[in-house]
Amino acid sequence: MKSGSVADGAEVIVAGGGHNGLVAACFLAKAGLDVLVVEAHSTPGGMTATNEFLPEAPGHMINEASIHASLFRTTNIDAELGLSARHGLKMRPIDPAHVHLGFEGESIAMWRDPQKTADEIRHFSRKDADSYIKLCDIIRTAVNIGIPAMQTSAVRPEPKVILKALKEAAKGRKELGEIARWVTASQREVIEEWFEHDMVRGPLTTNLPFMQFDADLSGWSLIYLGVLEKVGVAMFEGGTGSFPKALIRCLESYGGRVRCSAPVEQLLIGDLGQVTGVRLVGGEEITARRAVVTAFSPKTVLTKLLPQGTLTHTYANRAERIPTKNTGMTDYKLNVAVKGKLELARHQAWRKDDIDLRLPCTTWNTHQQALTAANECVQGRVPDMVPGLSQITTAFDPGMAPDGHDTFWFWTGLTPAEPVDGWDTAREQITDRVIKNASEYFVGMEEMEIARRPLAQPDIEERFWAIDGNVYHVDPTITRFGPLKPAMGLAGYETPVSGLFLTGSGTHPVAGISGMPGQNCAKRVLQVLKKQDRQGPRQREAAAASHAERWVSAAPEEKPVVPA
Repeated sequence: MKSGSVADGAEVIVAGGGHNGLVAACFLAKAGLDVLVVEAHSTPGGMTATNEFLPEAPGHMINEASIHASLFRTTNIDAELGLSARHGLKMRPIDPAHVHLGFEGESIAMWRDPQKTADEIRHFSRKDADSYIKLCDIIRTAVNIGIPAMQTSAVRPEPKVILKALKEAAKGRKELGEIARWVTASQREVIEEWFEHDMVRGPLTTNLPFMQFDADLSGWSLIYLGVLEKVGVAMFEGGTGSFPKALIRCLESYGGRVRCSAPVEQLLIGDLGQVTGVRLVGGEEITARRAVVTAFSPKTVLTKLLPQGTLTHTYANRAERIPTKNTGMTDYKLNVAVKGKLELARHQAWRKDDIDLRLPCTTWNTHQQALTAANECVQGRVPDMVPGLSQITTAFDPGMAPDGHDTFWFWTGLTPAEPVDGWDTAREQITDRVIKNASEYFVGMEEMEIARRPLAQPDIEERFWAIDGNVYHVDPTITRFGPLKPAMGLAGYETPVSGLFLTGSGTHPVAGISGMPGQNCAKRVLQVLKKQDRQGPRQREAAAASHAERWVSAAPEEKPVVPA
């Protein structure tokens, strides 16, 4: 495909400059398309942005949301785009990636090698150590089957990818029954059936609270143990924002460009029902001659940015019902700048080895505290103890703060989706409780604090265009994965609106730093556009006019409404 004139916009507009939008943009530009990325915020990166902690703590750089690259390391994106080879991306693994802290100074480190983790667990329970190895064997098989399926469309899977998944299933056929039992059970049931000691149960309850812990089908959340073993956990040198910066350098090398401070107010729809561009806040309109790719919450795109009446009743209803806070729990993020170095003195002394506990992610809750917190969230109350993941980000990269200073990062999915006392009160309660609890482990935090930057549900929504503050964009229940993500009929990146495509965390396969939604979406866009290139002008016009009609097959009595 050849680039066209840029005077009237671009061939493809990507709305949303998070890492998935930038990955999609890079692959589209690499294929020869003229690509423009428009990003609402003043800096690109979305949830992978790294920015200075201003004005409260000059010199402190903070990862505004995500920090760990795990599933990204299962993909070929880095190699295909030359991010490390040509565009300056640098990653370093952390091993152990997680450490669970006991109140008396004890700890369990979770290593990439399950046997090393089991050796740590054996200090507390021989039975749990053996169970950990057995459970990891089961989850390893599930990961080997699942990852190939993640790297293709959920509704138009590539035959070679499906064949690879089937081969992995055949190799692990002895574990298939155990996989089914593990996935269909509740997370609480699996943890309490397999493990007896709270030092083992605690971190397994907290690390990924996707669903209510007692909900059937929530057991699959423990899949992260298999991902940890397969690819480990890495972080980006220079902060998470180094990833989108490398992607932008790649995009620009192919002629693409990024425009920040350009929030999209509405998608423009042509006479034939096709998307023709975007209108920015303030009224400026930018033409997209071939396609628009949206890389933020699909519910926002389909219910807020499309003109009313563009979708049929069936699809409008499905879009409106995309769940974003149905679990009763929501996300919260905190960065704290401190003047001094945070230490875990009691826990460091207890280990008597050379592990630097400042480096990995840490948890410190008990199993029961996590269960109680989830129940309190559903009732709209802020838990007395807010379980979550924490990390001293400057331990990995000291250059992200002035000499002698640290920054502390905390994330939890265990805050109430609808606090009974309102968000102004809840935000303050959550922040105070997190810092108070963390100070029991990180010596001197309260005394050395310079500034804090909490992001509760409404703040996450405003900063990252994540509807209902959901960092996953769609509730991460197992019934909203694969061909049901974000909703039935909307899982193939293409939409009922000709030329409009979805990507980002709310599309197949997962949230987090993976880039797979962006890569998969780009493949689908290129397939559609190449098909158009083989057609004549009249054929393309007829195809655009009939596109919405094909989607109405899900509700044959309906006709799409084309706005006047």
